[in-house]
Amino acid sequence: MNQPRKIKKWTCHQLECFADYIEAYTKAMGKDKCYYLELYAGCGNCICAGTDCIIEDSALRALKTKFVRCIFIVSDGGDAESLKRLTAADDSANIIAGNPVRDKVLQQVFDLIPRSASSLALIAPQGYRRLRWSTIKKLATHSKDWRGHKIELLIIFPLEMALLRNLTRPECQPSITRLYGNGKWEEIKQKRLEGKIGVSKARQGLVELYKDGLKALGYRHIADFKPSYLSKPPLYHVISASDSDSRAKMLGDAWGKERYLPCELLYTGKNKQR
Repeated sequence: MNQPRKIKKWTCHQLECFADYIEAYTKAMGKDKCYYLELYAGCGNCICAGTDCIIEDSALRALKTKFVRCIFIVSDGGDAESLKRLTAADDSANIIAGNPVRDKVLQQVFDLIPRSASSLALIAPQGYRRLRWSTIKKLATHSKDWRGHKIELLIIFPLEMALLRNLTRPECQPSITRLYGNGKWEEIKQKRLEGKIGVSKARQGLVELYKDGLKALGYRHIADFKPSYLSKPPLYHVISASDSDSRAKMLGDAWGKERYLPCELLYTGKNKQR
């Protein structure tokens, strides 16, 4: 079994925001059954660097909500075993060991989600190299629920912490093209190299280009939010792709409010270590 990975405070903040988001999400679903999918799940717990505070990651937080089933794709074998141990008593948890870019792995997921069911997928890779547009497209085009809605996507887009700083490196070009599914991002790179746009414009262009791709997949409502906790500019953007018009407000409510973290004195959250 693997040791919990160490995270910085901004990731801890991200997890707290995520917990608020999925609580609001499942509450909005009412009595409708909803399935949860996490493409890059970890071992279940994290350690906040500098404080050694152990906190639950997104997988364990999702299991505390009203999702009828939670499906976790875990690429690391040790993490998969740790998560299995922590969720052994929960019948709603399904853990699939493998890489989400593999068709066989995604098919195992789709076999667990009825085609008429509503579902939410969290896509939070550690860096952009593991995220491919082909995977996003497969999720978006798999099926629609009874309302005609596609699988909803909540994407932690690794902008500043990975993508932007590698934008002009030749060895990174293939992985960036796989991220977007096309080479349009190179227009932004070229303008940046020629000094025609600054970092701010490049940042905005990279996010908008990704959102344009989601719109082309047929999603009716695309929203993004840039958290600023301990980071200006923000290290990541959170992007929601949905056929429901209520997700933008949920995004702003969850990521926009001030909050204390588990390692801070005035924290009052209910997420505790299992």
